[in-house]
Amino acid sequence: MKKKNNIDIFATTNTLKAFSFLVENPGKELLGREIQKATSISRAGSYIALRYLIRQKLVLKIKKGKFLMYSVIYDEPIVKQFKVVRTIQLLKPLLEKLRPLSKKIILYGSASRGEDDPLSDIDLFIITKDPDTTKSIISGLKTKRKLQTVIKSPSELADLQDKEKVYYGEVNRGITLWEEKD
Repeated sequence: MKKKNNIDIFATTNTLKAFSFLVENPGKELLGREIQKATSISRAGSYIALRYLIRQKLVLKIKKGKFLMYSVIYDEPIVKQFKVVRTIQLLKPLLEKLRPLSKKIILYGSASRGEDDPLSDIDLFIITKDPDTTKSIISGLKTKRKLQTVIKSPSELADLQDKEKVYYGEVNRGITLWEEKD
């Protein structure tokens, strides 16, 4: 049996599978059987998971005609934080490759706040010792979502702090994914 390298920690229980699928499809109203089919959960397991998520006020159940539709409650803080953690998990392979070259890697923008949607890009600010190699690694990597990277050397960072204060503030409100220890 072939072992997976990048195990999805959010696919270990039916509840997490259903929640994860709904979080990946914000704004969509889905039938229980659509969720069941997409997550490979049994019918009973799917409905038990959805009932639990509804009780936790993470998922909304809407009756449309004779159909029951389910959607994630997008404004719920737990949903937003779950999305942030999923994004960071998605970035783990990239982070592993960039660490030897980087001084600091920051996730910022909508993905750092859990306000992104599946079509949003992921904004990364990277302070690196070797910008050219870093760009090469990023361009050679395939990810599920588009990456928008800003790559700076330490000397370029000093200029950015002076010239682009608003942008620098936005980056600083982001999440530090990795930082070199002195």
